[in-house]
Amino acid sequence: MKPAQVNKLYAKLTPHEQAALVMEAVARLDESEADAIMEQVERKHYIATHADYTQRIHALTALIGQYGIEYWKNRALMLIACDYAEQGNPQAEAPALRFLAKCVALEAAIVQVCELAKVDIKAIKSMAGCPDEEVKPEELEKADAELVKQYAGMFASLVC
Repeated sequence: MKPAQVNKLYAKLTPHEQAALVMEAVARLDESEADAIMEQVERKHYIATHADYTQRIHALTALIGQYGIEYWKNRALMLIACDYAEQGNPQAEAPALRFLAKCVALEAAIVQVCELAKVDIKAIKSMAGCPDEEVKPEELEKADAELVKQYAGMFASLVC
């Protein structure tokens, strides 16, 4: 097909179809086809919410998702290791303690980042589907500083 015919073909596709074809072209490292498709994507002008608001909402949504993933992953692995330890597996105690340390550090980190970002921690936990049990400050003070730094850095990079 001639380039003009190809462009007309791309212009008749829906935005979802165009996006799928762009991904395929990019995966094949076919930059010229990706560019040709993108040139045919219809341009529109929209009235939208303030860009800073939109950016912040997306960042908070990413924080919620990342916190929820880390919370449930570490909690599940800790509970599995605890179960093995209770069944008499001596090798399970160390991983159970390691995942407990991660859970405590995760809580300390989310507290720090929510304070820094001026976000209600209860809202973040609720949206992540995580229980909002009050964690005692003395428990958070015992958190592994290096783990807290790692989690806080990950969370802060999303919202700060």
